[in-house]
Amino acid sequence: MTIFAISCATTVLVLLGGLVVTADTYALFAEGGPIEGMSAIFLLTAALWVSTDIIRQRRWQSWHLAVLLWGAGMRELDMDKAYTQSGVLSLRLYSGDAPIVQKLLGGAVLALLIWAGLRMLARNLPGFLRRLRRFRAPEWLLVLGVGLILFAKTIDGLGRKLAPWGIDISQATSDFAGRSEEAMELVATILILQVVALFHARRRSGPRSSG
Repeated sequence: MTIFAISCATTVLVLLGGLVVTADTYALFAEGGPIEGMSAIFLLTAALWVSTDIIRQRRWQSWHLAVLLWGAGMRELDMDKAYTQSGVLSLRLYSGDAPIVQKLLGGAVLALLIWAGLRMLARNLPGFLRRLRRFRAPEWLLVLGVGLILFAKTIDGLGRKLAPWGIDISQATSDFAGRSEEAMELVATILILQVVALFHARRRSGPRSSG
């Protein structure tokens, strides 16, 4: 629980600091703002922790977990759009007139992420589901965190997504959805970091597992 307490305390301090230096609360939820920045920090901290554990324990078969966490952290920093005309996760990069070097780079990153994701499903999902039925905290915290991220992505740009269906929402509702998305992602990243801490503690206290 120490990591969870530190994460929450750090978040509160950053948000309080943001409220002190600005009268615009929207700036806290803006792209590249403090809330998004904290989400990235927690994800990258989890990625560094997992990477260090893999290297120290020589658990090379778990490399995909580190790759996915690094990818999520860099995505939160919008690094996927920093070096290409469109994001490496966007079809426009590969179907448009972007330079071939960008397409190759984006394709390589995308292939690595897909490979890591499939490897995680094959190697980790069966054991995860078995432990899930035992109602252990790390697994259910991870389910909650991933669920929050998926729901957050669903309401991101809510007005734009509903417009093709002829549904208009007020600007206030759209702003609320946007702020909720950032807040839920922040909570999710805190939970993910806590899950990494709990799995690390379980591995140290129990028999070494294969990942």
